[in-house]
Amino acid sequence: MLFPTVGARPPAPTPSVQQLGESIRNRFVRAARDCGAALPFVPAVTVDSTKTIDVHYSNDDRTVHFTDWANLNEDSRAAITAWADKGTLGLSPEGMYREMFNSFIAPHELGHYLQDVAKRWKGMSGWDAELEANRIGIAFWSLQPGAEGKVEARVENITRFLDDIPSPVLAGDTAEAFFNRNYAAFSRGEAGPLNAMNYSWFQALMFKTALRERGDHTFCQLVALNRAT
Repeated sequence: MLFPTVGARPPAPTPSVQQLGESIRNRFVRAARDCGAALPFVPAVTVDSTKTIDVHYSNDDRTVHFTDWANLNEDSRAAITAWADKGTLGLSPEGMYREMFNSFIAPHELGHYLQDVAKRWKGMSGWDAELEANRIGIAFWSLQPGAEGKVEARVENITRFLDDIPSPVLAGDTAEAFFNRNYAAFSRGEAGPLNAMNYSWFQALMFKTALRERGDHTFCQLVALNRAT
């Protein structure tokens, strides 16, 4: 007969996507308020039943939308499996999905929430809005203790796969100009030069840029830039 080890505790249950999203949202809002932000509302968090990869902040319903690995179709799971195979943290495909789309990217979307409350978002170029949101995400994670705050390792894990994707930017063009020309059509779901794969390439470029420049953009500075109006 086996007896449990005295004092041993069972492993903590894995939080649901809803719980994870709410935890990040709550910490983000608390950190922003600690920086002096007077936020007119707190965004909701919801988990959609979408079968494709998606996470976004919507200013229509003031909500951060997540999707769950359990609902993804085969094509989406295959894409994440290939991504996980190149990752540097040894995560399973589901673990990679949770790390990227249910965790790491969440404060990026909350960065768009700050841009929304400041009434800046709609007036910004796609490049400026996305790069700033990545700066906000990197700055937020840098404040967190433990593994969450190891942003260098997290960015490397996420971007290693995208290093093998050729640049979509042709000679004589710039990444910013290409992105801005095609961002609106991509956001509307239209086919064009900016597609899901090379959009990820641009996000990886912005992750690395935000990481490299994080000393120039503290979380409180970015919150102050997006003061509610």
